[in-house]
Amino acid sequence: MKPNSLEIINLELLKYPRTTHLEGSRLQAGDEGDNQLPYTSLAGRYIVVEEKLDGGNAGLSFSAGGELLLQSRGHYLTGGGRERQFNLYKQWAVAHEHRLINVLDDRYVMFGEWMHKKHAMFYNTLPHYFLEFDIWDRAKQCFLSTPARQQLLYGLPVLAVPVLYAGIAPHKLSDLIALLQPSLARHTGWQQVFEQQVQRERLELAKAWQQTDRSELAEGLYIKVEEAGQTVARYKWVRPDFVQAILESAVHHAEQPFIANQLATGVDLFAPSLTHAWPTTSQVTIPVKPAGRTS
Repeated sequence: MKPNSLEIINLELLKYPRTTHLEGSRLQAGDEGDNQLPYTSLAGRYIVVEEKLDGGNAGLSFSAGGELLLQSRGHYLTGGGRERQFNLYKQWAVAHEHRLINVLDDRYVMFGEWMHKKHAMFYNTLPHYFLEFDIWDRAKQCFLSTPARQQLLYGLPVLAVPVLYAGIAPHKLSDLIALLQPSLARHTGWQQVFEQQVQRERLELAKAWQQTDRSELAEGLYIKVEEAGQTVARYKWVRPDFVQAILESAVHHAEQPFIANQLATGVDLFAPSLTHAWPTTSQVTIPVKPAGRTS
């Protein structure tokens, strides 16, 4: 049984918190008044660095009565034309509802990127459309650390965003930025696949390219500070040239036509277990400057 709109309105919704930019990160729409954290603030702290993927923020949880609750940023998904990009998300969540409730119950809120619709970047080899990146523990009032999330979700058909590095923050910002690489969800030939998608939707190719980031690199990096089984802070570093095409076209992705990102060959969203994973070589080692040494 699903809650009606009135019941949903009366439920407390946890909106995913805004993320602070690191110095040098490209500020995006709505970030103009934000401060950028000096990288030196991360010195000596344990961090987890993920690829920042370009999708729609989505959340999944259950009420005390066992109702499935789906959300996007500051609102629950209750239907309507503006939710088209989440139609398949709703189908996926319902298909796995019985598995998810056994683990999440009414205690945890699972957040992820829903990647079905292209935003600024087009992906042609996604291992899943829902890529989990955070879990809120309602009982302890905290976000879980990466190992705690992995332990909680083990065995579920839920894939997390790719982790590029885990360890003490490198001494220099340039060492962190060196982690930026071509997206793990996009392989050679993505441009041709993109154009085929545009033609299939009978859209204007020149305009579609104007609204698409052409760089071979990922959007950026997502950095979490983790302590004692919790994520205590999060930051992002977006490459300076990201979304320049979107800014120049003056059309936000929400107003753009629906162009579907592509799954890797053989991905089955509705299988009882994951059919694909990220490359095992996605994590790298960064040399960390020993304490007490000077440059």
